Amino acid sequence: MKRTLLLLVCMLTAFAASAQTVNGRNFGIDGFAAYAGTPSTNHYLEGGTTGGAGGEVVKADNFAQLQAYLQSSKPYIVLVDHDITTGIKCYVESLSNGYLCADQSGEDGEESTYGERIMVASNKTLIGIADERGNAPLFSRITFVMQCTSNVIIRNCRFTMNGVPILKVGENKIVAWRDGQQVEVGDPDCIGIQADKTSAKTDWGAHVWIDHCEFFNGNADNKDRYDGLVDCKNNVQWLTISYNWFHDHDKACLWGKGDGDVYDNCRTISAHHNWFDNIQGSRLPLQRGGHVHYMNNYQSNCQDGWDLRTKSVGYADACYFKDSKAPILPDGGGVVNINSDPEYGIVYDNCQRVIVNHSGVTYVNAPSKYDKEFNGYGNDTWVPTDTWPDYYVNNHDKAADVPAICMQYAGAGKISVWESYATTIPDADATKYAEACATQQTAACYDAEGNKVSSISGGGSGSGTETDPSGNAEVIFKMQISSSASDLSIQNASDTKSIASYCSTLTGGTASVGLRNDASSAQKVIASDSSQRHLRTPKNDVYVMITLDTPLAAGDKISYTGNGSSSYEICFMADNTYSNAEATSNHLYTIPATSALVGKTVFYVSRAQPNNTFIQTLTITRPDNDDDATAIGTVETARPMAEGTLYDLTGRRVTTPKTGQLYIQNGRKYIYRNAQ
Repeated sequence: MKRTLLLLVCMLTAFAASAQTVNGRNFGIDGFAAYAGTPSTNHYLEGGTTGGAGGEVVKADNFAQLQAYLQSSKPYIVLVDHDITTGIKCYVESLSNGYLCADQSGEDGEESTYGERIMVASNKTLIGIADERGNAPLFSRITFVMQCTSNVIIRNCRFTMNGVPILKVGENKIVAWRDGQQVEVGDPDCIGIQADKTSAKTDWGAHVWIDHCEFFNGNADNKDRYDGLVDCKNNVQWLTISYNWFHDHDKACLWGKGDGDVYDNCRTISAHHNWFDNIQGSRLPLQRGGHVHYMNNYQSNCQDGWDLRTKSVGYADACYFKDSKAPILPDGGGVVNINSDPEYGIVYDNCQRVIVNHSGVTYVNAPSKYDKEFNGYGNDTWVPTDTWPDYYVNNHDKAADVPAICMQYAGAGKISVWESYATTIPDADATKYAEACATQQTAACYDAEGNKVSSISGGGSGSGTETDPSGNAEVIFKMQISSSASDLSIQNASDTKSIASYCSTLTGGTASVGLRNDASSAQKVIASDSSQRHLRTPKNDVYVMITLDTPLAAGDKISYTGNGSSSYEICFMADNTYSNAEATSNHLYTIPATSALVGKTVFYVSRAQPNNTFIQTLTITRPDNDDDATAIGTVETARPMAEGTLYDLTGRRVTTPKTGQLYIQNGRKYIYRNAQ
């Protein structure tokens, strides 16, 4: 016997902060995202999805600030009140194909902006604030990736990849501008939720609420131009996707990337009150594995809709399908249960492929003949209360009412939500931005010019890069693989070879490829591989040998770009036998005084973990440690003014100064004394 879905209209106290009531409708969190999950599992989160609750409320005025806040290890509630792109101009042959022009002078092609990626960290809330005309902020050509992330809320925002630049070779990857060159940074998904940072078999993610957002692309010359609007892969649980408008696209939502992407109890998703409009392709969603409550969704003018594949289980509940070819495809290996109440079942309005012989199915404007009838839609009786006994949704509408409700409320700018997260809209704060930059957890962040941010001063606009407040760092070595050349792939052959010819920048020394002393002769070659554009070191036996013009010193900083994930480590060695390996996984290594690298003009770089290490740039900088008072300013014994930020002589920001201590502020030295 089919069980009736338990509906609780009241909001739990834990979620009161995110509740919204408009025209008597409660738009607070509900569905699977509202629950803590199963105790004693990785996916358990006491209180359910709360996003950045308890963290600072901040405002992001540009991409650099947005990326820094969302990638920080600290919880944040991030408010945005205007459209954001990277702001870094580029030219493509046409917006419809996105191919970057060889000549970036602007003489040819159409203007766009380089894309980018935000690796969203746990415990974040992103809220869009609509203008007086109801236009919510639009994030263009920026992919938001949640990799092994838990506890994220995104509401009232618009997303598009329209016009994102891609290269003419390889897959359609987003191209960003980083450290002076074009870099591919990932798939052109608007939002990608996944859990395969180290291994899809052991990684996990959980607790995401995407609500009242708009997703679209359009302007594509082929169906593969863009990727998913909201994709969800691997072992992630406790998600709610509600009141969103998906439109003008081909492949909308992929939930499970392949038949092997099925795990016990994976992907518990509530998808309700979403409007899928003019999706002239598929994936509304394409579901593999997992359990999906598909409730009060509206499909209009679409092709292939909800496609239930291998081991997928769904509950179709009060949905309306109009002028669509195949709203539900239950013949791909999954099973779907349909609400038997005719008022809360499903409505087919002028659709070509339908489910027949079910009491919960209503046919409106039926064609004289269907393309296909699904009689064997599976025998599963799952409903969401089987997974969580107290499961609830705030508004369970009749199927006939769904089109009007979704057109009124689905999408961004339909209701205002920011007042549930802040009493006022703060100004963008350079000091808070600097703090976020100093706590990057998931990836490096980049400034308005596309340069990696190593540390930020507390003043100014917060968009520049400073390596040391007391002076500019000196670059003593830089190796940058040319963006116009193929990858350098080291594997199985014979001779050591210089890589200078592959570098667009190589200053302060030379670089070549060789072997460890104890390596076998079968493990050495350098060859071309067009799949990527960086130095690849796939064998533990292989190293890059760097010969410097200036000996290394304590305090020198070795930074590299390449692998975006912090799980990939590389090591620096004073010899090539790993006897003095010093590993790092955060793309920045400061040489300590005890390091065997100090005083060396030759050192070696290799990987420290069994995955391929990709190196695109490697830079060594030396801080300016000149303490000459005439250069830095006179030493004063007065108390510094309250405005500005204090630094100690190592360049670290000071939040609690001590009496009698020497500090730097605004280029001057002070001996601090307390106010009298």
